[in-house]
Amino acid sequence: MPAVKFIGALLILISYSNVMGYSSQMKNPVVMFILSLACAFLPIQLIVIIMGLVGFAHMYAVSLDISLLYVGIFILMYLLYLRFAPKYGWIIIIMPLLYMLKLHYAIPIVISIFVGPVGIVPMIFGIVFYYFALHVNDLTQLLATTAEEGSIQGFAYVLNEMLKDKAMLLTIIVFILVILATYIIYRQSFEYSWTIAIGTGAILGIVLFLVGGIILEVEVNILIIFFGTVGGALLAVIAQFFKGVLDYSRTEVVQFEDDDYYYYIKAVPKVRISEANVKVKKITGQKASKEKA
Repeated sequence: MPAVKFIGALLILISYSNVMGYSSQMKNPVVMFILSLACAFLPIQLIVIIMGLVGFAHMYAVSLDISLLYVGIFILMYLLYLRFAPKYGWIIIIMPLLYMLKLHYAIPIVISIFVGPVGIVPMIFGIVFYYFALHVNDLTQLLATTAEEGSIQGFAYVLNEMLKDKAMLLTIIVFILVILATYIIYRQSFEYSWTIAIGTGAILGIVLFLVGGIILEVEVNILIIFFGTVGGALLAVIAQFFKGVLDYSRTEVVQFEDDDYYYYIKAVPKVRISEANVKVKKITGQKASKEKA
């Protein structure tokens, strides 16, 4: 786990530098290495706080009002979610990395299978933080080409752009619907429910992005959506395979009752590979010498 945390934290810090990258100190490879090494031995709750502080440092390098807006969103996120379910904070900090790798369309299917609806809130905050960073980047480019920097209020500009960002709204709505639909089907008791759930979630995500893009007049890249969604479905299938594949040919239904209820239990065993019963006979050198004698 420390090795996994170290690699994950390093990749996340690299994605932060790629998406934001305003603070030269936070972009320093030595600083990123030290922070990743520290995260390797910390719980996820503290890792989220460290990543939040890194994001604050990048925003503070832009302006004070932008950093205060960032802190306001982070505090809101903490009060609404992290204090109650901190173990899913990794969803928030991993979103910039997924966007950088063009794998963000995979997140709703994975969340629905392994986290459930409780992962919706951190997912929303992760998307909001990513689009926040995008609009801050637009602000810095606008300031670089504007002669009078005082004529643009960064706080108002970023907040206004986020409130009218239809792409962010479309992403949040589609991801929520995919998570709910996939989770509901996944929890059903009929045969191959998890396979059908993953396939349904993938198709639903692609269709909703296409329809939503037309309705909201948002430009969508169908190739990235398709391959990202299919990649998420394949990742969910592989993870589910290692989690356990069910053998529906040996399904058993048990019925019994007590004084108050009738009980109907459907038991589906997991596929297990029987181990070969191999006997190993150990021959020592002393025994071999006696046999020769």
